[in-house]
Amino acid sequence: MNSPRIALLGTHPPRQCGIASFTDDLARALVQARPEAEVLVVGMNDGQAYPYPARVRLTIDQDDLAAYGAAADALNELGVDVLCVQHEFGIFGGPAGSYLLTTLRRVRAPVVTTLHTVLERFTPEQREVIEELAFLSEKVLVMSERAVRFLVAQGVPRRKVGFVHHGIPDLRADRDTGKARLGLSGRSLILTFGLLSPNKGIETALRALPAVTRDVPDVTYLVLGATHPHVRARHGEAYRERLTRLAADLGVADHVRFDDGFVEPDVIARALAAADVCLFPYRNREQITSGTLAYAFGNGKAVVSTPFWHAEELLAEGRGVLVPFRDPDALGAALRDLLRDPGRLAAMGVRARAHGERMRWANVARAYLDVFGAARRGGPVPSCSLRLPALALDHVAALTDGTGMLQHATVAVANPFEGYTTDDNARALQLAVLAGDDPHAPAIARRTLSFLHHALDPSTRRFRNFLAYDRRWLDEDGGDNAQARAVRALVAAAYGLKGALGRTAQEMLGRSWAALEHLTWPRAQAIALVALSERAGHVTPEPAWVALAERYAGDLLRLHDEAATPGWPWFEPHLSYSNAKLPHGLIAYGRVFGRRGALATGLDTLRWLEDQQSAPDGAFLPVGSERAYHAGEARPLWDGQPIEVYATVAAASEAHRATGDAAWLASARRALEWLVGRNALGTPLHDAETGGCRDGLRRDHANANQGAESTLALWLSVAEYGRASRLAVARRGT
Repeated sequence: MNSPRIALLGTHPPRQCGIASFTDDLARALVQARPEAEVLVVGMNDGQAYPYPARVRLTIDQDDLAAYGAAADALNELGVDVLCVQHEFGIFGGPAGSYLLTTLRRVRAPVVTTLHTVLERFTPEQREVIEELAFLSEKVLVMSERAVRFLVAQGVPRRKVGFVHHGIPDLRADRDTGKARLGLSGRSLILTFGLLSPNKGIETALRALPAVTRDVPDVTYLVLGATHPHVRARHGEAYRERLTRLAADLGVADHVRFDDGFVEPDVIARALAAADVCLFPYRNREQITSGTLAYAFGNGKAVVSTPFWHAEELLAEGRGVLVPFRDPDALGAALRDLLRDPGRLAAMGVRARAHGERMRWANVARAYLDVFGAARRGGPVPSCSLRLPALALDHVAALTDGTGMLQHATVAVANPFEGYTTDDNARALQLAVLAGDDPHAPAIARRTLSFLHHALDPSTRRFRNFLAYDRRWLDEDGGDNAQARAVRALVAAAYGLKGALGRTAQEMLGRSWAALEHLTWPRAQAIALVALSERAGHVTPEPAWVALAERYAGDLLRLHDEAATPGWPWFEPHLSYSNAKLPHGLIAYGRVFGRRGALATGLDTLRWLEDQQSAPDGAFLPVGSERAYHAGEARPLWDGQPIEVYATVAAASEAHRATGDAAWLASARRALEWLVGRNALGTPLHDAETGGCRDGLRRDHANANQGAESTLALWLSVAEYGRASRLAVARRGT
């Protein structure tokens, strides 16, 4: 990159935490390594504002979801070349810090993420966040080989993961001079530094100290650093006071010195220069990165530590001493032996410094710049359109018997044990209307019309939905969605089929129209609006139809007004199934009935949904059906369903019809191409051999079964897109 503009996102001084120090150090090192680079920072706030330096151009309050999207927009406006995220779950809002993903989905620059916490087993919420974080990042950087293994074992692709050491400054100073500056001339110095909190294990160090002082009476244990701000906010200085009392009770108060205050780099430098041994008695094994350990080790200090993950890796092969967790006796013996053996102490420091050369910030900054350059080169590139399949109903016909279309398949063979549904037979009828030239279309239309005739209960004038293979109805009422889909299909058939089949559909539509009334489910109301709008395009609507359309549109608009927020302008607090159907209903209603407000809301929400359904390379990315996707959560990436493609193609085609904007036609094609291979696995769901469509895209393969819903979604999408394309050609011709 020539004169790159690099954005770092994380905490930053004067906020006090290890990641803030890392962000500051990395920014300085990048500028030193590439003086022509512009490095700016997006600072994460924890509920309070900080007097940041000029480098911090943007800020995000960690619990303000809307601020994450606004930050992405600002970064896009600034034209940054790469965004480097300093990730720790706790500095971002939402479940397991999921609010961050809102920024990463929306920013146009390639993303490189540095993980400061990697666990051997993430919690389910953490794993969902890490999975999408890796998906949205060109590269995920970690600071230990163990972290690489942990991520790969939990499903992060190896090609995505890079290893770059934690950076450290190059500190060289005379030990005796350093001790004199601390007022500790002639004494042996053990140093622990960094923000103070209970997980640092200082109690164990204090309990080990009596054994050390017996043999090394001139020893001082310096605990350098302020209490962690979050600990202080909850408990004040109770932990520090407890440590002070413990030192007194153990009779080592004269050998312990607590220096309060945030540890600035120059203070660290002076203390490290003076230290004989650096001590890290942490209580928990699950720490993949320690900046303080890296600082001490890389600058040639003899280190004694408990075997947390980063320490195990850095201190291997005699580069330090590891002692068991919470074992004062072992810790005391290790410290005593080192302090009484100057030769061993010096040799250990030499080995540590030699290993630490690669950790100098100058080397780390160059490694980061190499990753940034590769990320920039590997970012989204324009791609040629994939060839779409020609409409063919062979597999639809193969799933249809003398009763109707069976709902499930075992691979490509109909599975009779699962029976039939009105939902699928209604969709099949609609497809037969759109595919009138296909040789299978007349027979499919006849069979599905017969199925809907049987599904309509004359006593309730509503459709049943689930029919067993032995032709027993398994429900008394099919629910709102089945009513809306059945009437929607009959509208299409009544005005799209010719001759006797068309007259049959019109007669059935007259008898079933009442099924469209009294719907309460939002998606059913949206489908009803599509049906009402389509029928109004053929015949003058009766006042009752208009009133019904106004009621359903009003319900959807109220739903939107009540649920929408600046960061989540949607009808519900989640995305789940057939999402684009909601804006589709309002767009169709607004276009046909001349309701501009409804049309505008439909178009706005469909645009927002399009952003939510986009991969970093611009490809379509349906919300996976593993779970509902709630505002601010990690997005479900897998088990995407073809029905989402059809809902999107149909809605975008309606938007194109309403506006004439060719961008909507491009959106429809983008969604359709997901089915033919433009997806995360590069795997077509369309089976060219059978004419079927596989049932979904899982983490590592496509679901092999080619059932009714998926196959109908494929061919309805092809048919709807074809019709919209022909309309676009006709418009250009006029």
